[in-house]
Amino acid sequence: MFTMRLRHALPTVLLAGAVLVSGCADSDSGPKPDGKPTKSAPGVRPSPSTVLPDSIAKPGTALPLGDGAWTVTLQGFERLPAGAVPGVPADASAYTARVTVANQRAQVATAPRTAVTARYGALGRTAAEATDSSASSSRDEPQQVRPNGSVDRDVQLVLPDQAQGLPVTVTLEATEEGLAEPEPLFFEGALPGTAASPAIQAPQGAPTGQSVTPLGQWNGQVRVSKVTVSREGASRTGSVELSVVNRSGDPMPGLGTTLRILTGQDLHLAATVRPVYGYRDAAIAPYRSATQTVSFRVPESAVGGPVTVEAVDAGGSKATFEGTLG
Repeated sequence: MFTMRLRHALPTVLLAGAVLVSGCADSDSGPKPDGKPTKSAPGVRPSPSTVLPDSIAKPGTALPLGDGAWTVTLQGFERLPAGAVPGVPADASAYTARVTVANQRAQVATAPRTAVTARYGALGRTAAEATDSSASSSRDEPQQVRPNGSVDRDVQLVLPDQAQGLPVTVTLEATEEGLAEPEPLFFEGALPGTAASPAIQAPQGAPTGQSVTPLGQWNGQVRVSKVTVSREGASRTGSVELSVVNRSGDPMPGLGTTLRILTGQDLHLAATVRPVYGYRDAAIAPYRSATQTVSFRVPESAVGGPVTVEAVDAGGSKATFEGTLG
């Protein structure tokens, strides 16, 4: 069976639950499908509509891969009965979706290796993989596909109940045999059910010339949430949500942002969290955002005091955020 792996984050990252996307967006303040922004403050999503950007397909659409030798189809998520998957929290549910890879050649070929990342809502929070003891390690073995044949795999994710009915964007990265780099394919649909709360406001960006941004607001294409701190031990665990917006019509390689956590008035460097240590690095779809929860250790003496978070992108550009630690 061909490889379907869901990316695993290292301990520095806490995964948020996720959902599969609808063709609707969360706000009408974002760019239109043709990539042209509206007159309002910069946003990331097209207006609510069944029309998606050209590079994002509805579930059930067969997208060509590479030179067209393969097509890949993702069906929308279906909710599984309670208890069908072990370890699902009381406030969440397990969902399944089928990925089909079809061989368009007139000869036997090795199916591409694939990875799926699902992100829900305006901030693009990331889905957690369902724990299924019945899953076989054979899924990581290359699979041969007959001419004009196809292979299927069911993907299982755990999604918070509060995400029902919200839009979800799926990045499916497919790597053909002999190639080192994956090709990202994007699907967007809706999780079954009705949203329990209004859609989160789409990112608006920072005012022009703003040098320091309060935690929880956007600075350009980056947002760092307020810091939360656990209440256990002398050295406590802090966590923030790092969000990155793709405001272009092309895929964005990933979050690609390093966070420097500075505490107190003297800006003591408490932690540096780099993408290589565990951010989910799946490509971000055009006009969409991605959010990852990142954890780090902080001394108890710094809790309750000022905190400065410096976000440094892959090109070296910096955005500075300030707030209170816990």
